[in-house]
Amino acid sequence: MTVDYDLIILGGAPAGRYAALRACKLGARVALIEPAASASALPDCLSQVNRLLQSQAWLEQFAPDAASLPAGLPADLPPTPTRLPDWENLRRWSERISRHLAASMALPHSLPHLMSAGVEVIVAAAAFQQPNPRLRLAVAVADRLLRGRSYLLAPATQPATLPGVDLAPWTDWPRLPAQIAILGRDPDGVWLAQVLNRLGATVSLIRSGGFLPQADPEVARLLQLQLEAEGVTVLTQAEATQLRQIERQIWVQVGDRAIEADAVLLADAHLELASLNLEAVGVKWQPEQILVNRKLQTTQPRIYACSAGSGWGSGWGFGLNHWAEADIAVHNALGFPAKSLPDLRVWSLPTDPEVVRMGMSESQAVRRYGAAVQIGKLPLRLAGSAQRRGDTGFVKLIAHANGKILGADAVGAGASDWMGEVALAMQHLTLKALVASPALSPISQLIRQIAAEMQVQQRPNWQKTLLETWFDFRRSR
Repeated sequence: MTVDYDLIILGGAPAGRYAALRACKLGARVALIEPAASASALPDCLSQVNRLLQSQAWLEQFAPDAASLPAGLPADLPPTPTRLPDWENLRRWSERISRHLAASMALPHSLPHLMSAGVEVIVAAAAFQQPNPRLRLAVAVADRLLRGRSYLLAPATQPATLPGVDLAPWTDWPRLPAQIAILGRDPDGVWLAQVLNRLGATVSLIRSGGFLPQADPEVARLLQLQLEAEGVTVLTQAEATQLRQIERQIWVQVGDRAIEADAVLLADAHLELASLNLEAVGVKWQPEQILVNRKLQTTQPRIYACSAGSGWGSGWGFGLNHWAEADIAVHNALGFPAKSLPDLRVWSLPTDPEVVRMGMSESQAVRRYGAAVQIGKLPLRLAGSAQRRGDTGFVKLIAHANGKILGADAVGAGASDWMGEVALAMQHLTLKALVASPALSPISQLIRQIAAEMQVQQRPNWQKTLLETWFDFRRSR
């Protein structure tokens, strides 16, 4: 029996749209099915606000007064803005962005652009059809039955709910609550606590599983101290055992302490998968993830998953760039020679300072390679640009004695930007090649300085003895 499409994508996440365009440009016939509810742009807006507030603080610290201006410059320069954006304006901003993203033909991943490129876009609820011996795997949507050679799941995440408590999604808050309690294990709870506190709310961050177990312990400690210094109440030693809603107030019982809140934010996003009828087609899943192999193939060989739905390596909360996952899933789903996920896993958090981790952690590397692991670390203050901005933090490289870079940790302003070269080096270069590559910024020079010092550690004893003998000989002549 022939099929209607080469690839049917059940989307909702941005990676689903990217995958649809990628497959279409390869010449495949593609259908993209998305739910009617569009994702809010508010989380992206808030992460940008956190960066803007960091830049604003730096500008205020170094803003010149009229007496210090160089000769010839006007003394009536516009003042540095000091008013924080209010919640209502942020919501309106994010809504305008969402409408623009939905309607613009110029944006490559908007639905109008995808339709003009040849993707069949269907905005409706969908579910897999119970297969029988005479029918191929199919998707039921809008009174139609679509059959494809392969299928790709790219679901969006949805805020989790708690029974007995009326929790409106935080993206729907009409105004910023005065007191907010943030529960859950998702790392997003950490940066949300910081930015909501900076916008004027009193924030309590309750994390019974540790402050940030996904990060290097030293990074987590530094970030926790930063949040506490800004006024966020951080509780990591006790679990929230009870939530009670009394009229408009919510009480959270944490150990022997009762915390009053106007709103509770649950930082444990779940995937909306129950309606897809995955059990009927043999796909194993949990509310947090879909079980996949290194080819992003689910337990049903013709169904793949990417983006937040991919459960590969999720024990550490890590993921590849979602576009990279979508590339691999599309490549394999369309029947090209199989690609597997690389060992490199990356993770970042848009806090201030920003946190980045890639590859193995120090403890993982030591467990696997033992004494062959070498660690190099330097503070950012050694880089001139970081000194000028007053940045704190550090860069850590983790390498094998043979020169292979196993992992890296960084905490500092803009870390996700300047750590990209380390990710590239981990895939293609050794420490020696990294040291020899050109450095175009002070932080790039700092990274190469770390690699150079680690190279010195790698020298075997016989080489050190040979060098000592050589220089003794040169000095004696």
